[in-house]
Amino acid sequence: MIKTQGKPLFYGHKILLLTALEFVLAFSGLGFVHYGSATIMYIPVIAAAYFYGIRAGVFLGFVFGITSIWEASMAGVDYFDSLFSPFSSGNIAGSIYTALGARMLFGFASGVLFTLFKNVKINEYVKVTVLSITAQLIHTLLVLIPMGHLFPKAHINEEYITGNIFSVNEMLQLILLTVIMCVTLYISKNKRLAEIEKILDEGRQSYYTKRLKIEGAFFVLFLFLVILALMFHLHDMTIMVVNAADIELPFQTRIMFINIQIQFLIGVAAISYIIGIFITSYRVYAFYHINNADKDLMTGLYSKTTAVDYGATVINNKKDFPDTYFIMIDIDNFKGINDTYGHLTGDNVIISIARFLEKHFGAYGLVSRFGGDEFVVFITRSLNKNDIERKIQEFQFDAANISLEDNRKVTCSIGICHVDNEKKFDEVYRKADETLYQVKTSGRNGYRFYKKV
Repeated sequence: MIKTQGKPLFYGHKILLLTALEFVLAFSGLGFVHYGSATIMYIPVIAAAYFYGIRAGVFLGFVFGITSIWEASMAGVDYFDSLFSPFSSGNIAGSIYTALGARMLFGFASGVLFTLFKNVKINEYVKVTVLSITAQLIHTLLVLIPMGHLFPKAHINEEYITGNIFSVNEMLQLILLTVIMCVTLYISKNKRLAEIEKILDEGRQSYYTKRLKIEGAFFVLFLFLVILALMFHLHDMTIMVVNAADIELPFQTRIMFINIQIQFLIGVAAISYIIGIFITSYRVYAFYHINNADKDLMTGLYSKTTAVDYGATVINNKKDFPDTYFIMIDIDNFKGINDTYGHLTGDNVIISIARFLEKHFGAYGLVSRFGGDEFVVFITRSLNKNDIERKIQEFQFDAANISLEDNRKVTCSIGICHVDNEKKFDEVYRKADETLYQVKTSGRNGYRFYKKV
């Protein structure tokens, strides 16, 4: 896993999955739909740039370029495709730019485009559609315009480029791109997927998770070896048929045959990796639910036991959680709410507070009901101190709008501790608890970060 602070959870694994998908598209019939300057192989580049930023887009553009050169270097490809190969085109620099440079620029431009419009307040599906189509058109121009100058014999002029952009095939590609990106966006917003990610995050240091990963790796290796054996069997049978027909294959043809087999193996390895990741993730998720009664029945939040275990994991594996905050939340005068309005109203207040905490912090770590009217939150990714202050203020606003009979406002006292050099979870808990007590003694309805006296 690439441990890059500020990147989404499992960033490295997700980039590897997109890379594997790029190889599958390149070395299978799925990626051989050549229309003008591109194939559907550009879709992982756009997805990487949209979800993970400029660097991810450039890296997937590099992978796209390498596979393009490999494909274009095969004997028998048409003239246009051969221009992407520095070994076949007669213009090494021109081919390297066209196949590799243009694709990396495409990933960079896509990442910049998506970053600039990240905070634009429009429907997300409209945004991803418009930006993805724009990115694809940028790709077409980055490839075709320079090709017209680098390879004059290709006769790529303004009329050719315009015809390519507005062709039926190009329109079909854009429709396919739009559908795939919208479906991917929909899946990425699925709550069950977020829950699975959180469970994988919490369980990645456990003995059983590591064991399941090892088992998954052996399964992928077994699958790869089985397909490898089938491929060698097919190779032997093909050679047997050729020999039986008394056909003498030229040396160049044998090299092509070996090249195709290598591509096939890379494609199989990529598919095996994708299958292995999904199977292992599902097994970890299933194991977690089978073996952990980890939820508070009233709120659906994680239990105190789970929070304590998670805290111990964070403390013992600080290199995996480089910027963690521990937050304690206590409902002000909760006993008075129960006494005045009844326990049913008190329960509804607890449930509402739980929903608001999950709303504002659920995507950034673990939210737990620690007991009674006390909640804790572990922020383990994506938020800095300013972000946490903003989130807390938004949470306080929502809490104040919980409806009580006489318009009394629900408030909370909040203590926050940044996890630094503590050796045990109890130390972090004590610091946050002291800070929470300071908020309560100074009037309640506020928050404070721990400061060493």
